Amino acid sequence: MGMTIWIRGARLETLPLAIAPVLIGASLAWRDAGERRVAVAVLCGFVALLLQIAANFANDYSDGIRGTDAGRAIADEQLSRGPARLVASGVNPKKVLVAAGICALAACLCGLAVIALTGYWWFILVGIACLAACWCYVGGKHPYGYHYLGEIFVFIFFGLVATCGTMFALSGTITPDGLLGGSAAGLVAVAVLCVNNLRDIESDGNHGKHTWMTAMGLRNGTIFTIAILIISALIALRHLLQSSIYAANGIPLIAIIAILCAAQIAASYAIARKTYRRALPLCSLDSLTVAAIFVLSTMLA
Repeated sequence: MGMTIWIRGARLETLPLAIAPVLIGASLAWRDAGERRVAVAVLCGFVALLLQIAANFANDYSDGIRGTDAGRAIADEQLSRGPARLVASGVNPKKVLVAAGICALAACLCGLAVIALTGYWWFILVGIACLAACWCYVGGKHPYGYHYLGEIFVFIFFGLVATCGTMFALSGTITPDGLLGGSAAGLVAVAVLCVNNLRDIESDGNHGKHTWMTAMGLRNGTIFTIAILIISALIALRHLLQSSIYAANGIPLIAIIAILCAAQIAASYAIARKTYRRALPLCSLDSLTVAAIFVLSTMLA
């Protein structure tokens, strides 16, 4: 069970959120990228993945020592979901913090490799900002995730920064399509956070953790979450319909739209039914569907 606990604590269901913006940024920059584009793209993917896992461990540590996760861990056990919340389930907080630090260090090493390959040394500042955002979400004396800012920072870092950063690392430019792609990925990431906060809305309120969901309430928060999922899909469809694949490939176009709609309906239905255990992975996978729209429409154009 030791390894299983850590795998659950890493929250693998959230990892598509790290991959999706990198895929979008890489696809949009691929044709203008240099000879080392494969290495740079892969390294950007590792940076995003490792930072995501580091953030998950850091959040687990901070919420655990505050006691915010105490009741959630009991609920998870009752639902047979296993001890996904490490500190609240009895894992030594120092070990969780060390795990977060190791993942963050590995992400930094991958980031330094990207810098060495591209020569963009100012990416160090971006890396520092990402690390600070990971820790300060629920860590420190004044975590911004407890004061209605978590959704904004998730949109910025899991959407715009990840997408546009990958795009710039590969091509040295950021286009309007890159900003739109980053916005689509960021909105899905916000939706995943909102689903998580809808599930924890009562315990968050009891522990002074103020999120958009605690402010909106269950009904309005549910509507908002489904709405931003739909907006992300519309952004992806806009990019698809503006590409030449729209004019030349009728059947593939219909198939792509059908897959996107199916993913959206499945995630939205789970949210509306308050089956958050299913909604979380469905929303995360929906980010890959949105990314696939950008990848296919760009590569086949």
